[in-house]
Amino acid sequence: MSSRHTWADAARGANMQSQAPGSEPGRAPARRKQKRPAGDDDERRMMQAPTAALRGLLRGFLEQQLRLDLQRHEMMERQARERLFFEEQWRRSMQRMERERLMLEQAWMEREEQRRAREEARAERRDAILTSLLTRLLHGDL
Repeated sequence: MSSRHTWADAARGANMQSQAPGSEPGRAPARRKQKRPAGDDDERRMMQAPTAALRGLLRGFLEQQLRLDLQRHEMMERQARERLFFEEQWRRSMQRMERERLMLEQAWMEREEQRRAREEARAERRDAILTSLLTRLLHGDL
């Protein structure tokens, strides 16, 4: 054995000396539960009171966070529904405007076609009058 003793050797030796006869070597002696005076319960309650208060505060905080999360979730769902509603209104409005534009364009095309037809009829009447006048002039009817 070496001349140096370590801390672990010293602790082991102390344990061996404090063991009761007949107990297992290497095990710490069993501690007996000491009876506490009646005031200890009051002390324990006083120690637990701040812990209980802290737990209550934490529970309240977590419940509030859950309520806030639910409110935020409901608000986001409501906003999503509103957004979908407004998008649908916008889509319908755009479709209505497109139909109106097509109707206006169709009406314009019809008016333009009528104007061309009138202009063509006018040109034909003018050509007929000029042809008639030239024919009379050539035959000396005038």
